Amino acid sequence: MHLSISQISDLTGRNRHTVAKQLKDLHHTVGERGGFLYESTEALPLVYALDNLEAARAAQARSQASSNAVREEDLRKQRIPIQIVLDVIDETFQAIGSTLKAAKGKKLTAERINELFDKFRSAPATLKW
Repeated sequence: MHLSISQISDLTGRNRHTVAKQLKDLHHTVGERGGFLYESTEALPLVYALDNLEAARAAQARSQASSNAVREEDLRKQRIPIQIVLDVIDETFQAIGSTLKAAKGKKLTAERINELFDKFRSAPATLKW
């Protein structure tokens, strides 16, 4: 499939000028409005390719640093597992649902409203593990 520089830029999220530089030596055809069209199977690997070994090492270092930061947060117990969060949210909504069912036919007073809000406010305390 033939793509223009703008289409490749939109697909990859890279700047048009960067894409144009990377594809300057690649064979192209002229489109309807005079724009260059590139074969996607040839153009996309060039756009995604790293320039050299230094760039590859830098990318690896950034990836490793990010991974290490996540591991540190896990060890410090700063990252709450998603299942615990989902369980606490479920408990909170069940408690609120039961409160509303118990108040069926009764007026929702300020006291009951505050009770519902207190259940939401207490959720973060439950998440500290």
